[in-house]
Amino acid sequence: MADANAECNIKVLCRFRPLNKSEIIRGDKFIPVFQGEDTVILGQQQIATGQGMWVFDIAHKAVGHGKSYVFDQVFPTNTTQIQVYNTCAKQIVKDVLGGYNGTIFAYGQTSSGKTHTMEGNLHDPQGMGIIPRIAEDIFEHIFAMDENLEFHIKVSYFEIYMDKIRDLLDVTKTNLSVHEDKHRVPYVKMQYFCWYMCCVSVWLFL
Repeated sequence: MADANAECNIKVLCRFRPLNKSEIIRGDKFIPVFQGEDTVILGQQQIATGQGMWVFDIAHKAVGHGKSYVFDQVFPTNTTQIQVYNTCAKQIVKDVLGGYNGTIFAYGQTSSGKTHTMEGNLHDPQGMGIIPRIAEDIFEHIFAMDENLEFHIKVSYFEIYMDKIRDLLDVTKTNLSVHEDKHRVPYVKMQYFCWYMCCVSVWLFL
């Protein structure tokens, strides 16, 4: 993620989802312990004793502090969609409109919450994810600018899975290939592009 004025243009943020129903029924425990806004500790468990709370290191079966992991920011399970967007993407939208490139890369195992974070619920203002909020933000910026300026919004949407690229705007295209242009910039050949006039028209394709 990029901040045009930042010394480091890549930020790593980690969001944790709560246990789902099946995990709760199974008796799973939520083990991450958050420390400040940028640190999560794994492998430690608090055990109640007659003398208070002891920290137990699960990995080494002894009293300890677990293993800490530091990110640019961590999001606990009660973090809202708007909080994630404001931290992860809002500045990137401003930078893109200022002429910079911007990338948001969601990474995680199956069922970790990537789709919820990136798409969310399009019909719920509180539940919308990063993608629809970006679309909304871009058009709000455009409509607030000089009406004599002309903007062209072009969107592509595809999935890379098992080394195959599938166009999500044209389901008939299931095995697209990656090429490079004369400036050595990679692009997906034959992908479908849509042109948009408002954020609602973007949502209709998601």
